[in-house]
Amino acid sequence: MKKIFFLFMIVLFLGGCASKHDVMLIGFNSEDVLKSVFDEKTQTVTVTMPDGEVLSGNYSSLDSEEPMYFSNTFGYSSGSRYRSGGTFGGIGIGLNFGYESTKYALLTSQTSPLKMEILVTIKNWSKNGFGEAKTNDGRVYKIQF
Repeated sequence: MKKIFFLFMIVLFLGGCASKHDVMLIGFNSEDVLKSVFDEKTQTVTVTMPDGEVLSGNYSSLDSEEPMYFSNTFGYSSGSRYRSGGTFGGIGIGLNFGYESTKYALLTSQTSPLKMEILVTIKNWSKNGFGEAKTNDGRVYKIQF
């Protein structure tokens, strides 16, 4: 049993160490879908354009990544059932907290003057986020992961 627990902990630890995240950029005014890779270890972003051109660059954090509390909720619900006269009710309390940070990147091409600016907000504990990317030729992409 100890060996199984130890193996489980190693797999859990290694799975949590993944530093590369595939993120899709969806064209806001087009049908383009761009593939990109955010690498937390090297703090780089790579985006492949529809014609195969690769844009890359470093990203940096625009804030101090201090913990913040997103919301706390309290609710009560009650009512009566149809025709039976019975009642139901419930109380719920929730607290959502974690880190939220904003990242910025300016990507460039090695083969053309094309550039892309990316701004994303990431909830660090869930690794979910959203943002926007714009190229210097006017294309706009939405990001959600």
